[in-house]
Amino acid sequence: MTGGALAVTSPVHVTQARQLASRAARNAGLSDADVERVMLATVELATNLVKYATEGLLVVMPAEDRLDVIATDRGPGIEHVPESLRDGFSTTGTLGVGLGGITRMADEFDIFSRYGEGTTVLARWRTTAQVTPRFPDLRIGAALAAAPGESTCGDSWVAAHADGVLTVALSDGLGHGPDAAAASRAATAHVAARPAASPVELLAAMDADMGPRRGATVAIAQFRTGRATVSFSGVGNSAVRLIRGDGSHETFVSTPGIVGRRQRSGRRMLPLERPWDDRSLLVMHTDGVSERWTPAGQADVFAHDPATVAGWLLGTYGRHRDDACVVVVSGIGST
Repeated sequence: MTGGALAVTSPVHVTQARQLASRAARNAGLSDADVERVMLATVELATNLVKYATEGLLVVMPAEDRLDVIATDRGPGIEHVPESLRDGFSTTGTLGVGLGGITRMADEFDIFSRYGEGTTVLARWRTTAQVTPRFPDLRIGAALAAAPGESTCGDSWVAAHADGVLTVALSDGLGHGPDAAAASRAATAHVAARPAASPVELLAAMDADMGPRRGATVAIAQFRTGRATVSFSGVGNSAVRLIRGDGSHETFVSTPGIVGRRQRSGRRMLPLERPWDDRSLLVMHTDGVSERWTPAGQADVFAHDPATVAGWLLGTYGRHRDDACVVVVSGIGST
């Protein structure tokens, strides 16, 4: 999936955010009325980032059945979130009025805030396209941002399903810019075309098909109807963590190497399979996001929509000097 992100620190960025959201909304096939709502909500979110936030980032993320607009920052946070959503409430002028309006403009709304640390807001619009439902017991969200100075993100992700199989892949093309994006999307295209193939088969096909492109790191997670498990295989340095409902967690380790270079230190790729239930959460991200975060003490944010979690991780732990992408898959009981 593609998307866009914009660092929002000055009034000129509000106009740019509006333009970014407008293009994405029209490309997503939203009605004229919904396009207007997306633009209005985006202006409210971007204006709040300029006025009140530190290191604000606005992410516009289309998917096959929706358009997500995510605003995230590193402070100061909102002390009383429920009050901030009431019409007429404001801590510093007009903040609460904007948030209250967004809850009515969007089809879905979510907000996570830690006072003193920062806030992540998700506004979602469902597209008019009729899409075959994904697995009803899984939810997926993502957020990505290009490296500073680049108009195209070299990281990409995809979620595709067929024959009772849902496959989610994350890819990081080597370097930055259009060439990195071409390599990354060449990898994820295999998942879109053959989502029911095993992760190991998909990685082998990507490796053989990369051709003259730069190569990429790839992480693949797979879910099957009737099986309470998640299967994983990866090549490269993507970070992948499984957080269980009881709070325990595990890091999935990929095979060293680069897809497209056919160099994996002679190690055979073996699929990893772990139990999965409706309280499980899987986090996948590229090296544009620091691995210094820990699942411990994060139950409050993990209870939110996966797109909110992805936006929070990108905004809070993004390195802001590299392409970055976060994908989160959750069971319905964890949100």
